[in-house]
Amino acid sequence: MAAQPSNRLQTMLQTAVQTVQWTYSLFWQLCPQQGVLVWGDGYYNGAIKTRKTVQPMEVSTEEASLQRSQQLRELYDSLSAGESSQPARRPSAALSPEDLTESEWFYLMCVSFSFPPGVG
Repeated sequence: MAAQPSNRLQTMLQTAVQTVQWTYSLFWQLCPQQGVLVWGDGYYNGAIKTRKTVQPMEVSTEEASLQRSQQLRELYDSLSAGESSQPARRPSAALSPEDLTESEWFYLMCVSFSFPPGVG
């Protein structure tokens, strides 16, 4: 799994999404050990089915999208922890799978995608 995203990369992904009004942007990086492209980071800017957020105060649209991107990543981490021996860590305001729109599900599942050479 990729390391925690850098603020600069998050800012670049956010700018790209908002400039062209996309639903999300994804950054793929090369995993040299396996020779495949894997999830590096992403920014979600699409429809939100529920307004669960980490912080109870009102936030701007940009802050809400950034929080949602982080929540989606945390949800992925908690779901994938169920496949390992590590206990799942779910914050009290965490999302659950039934909270997601179709585009949020696709964004969430992209974290698990990888692309070996010559495939795709």
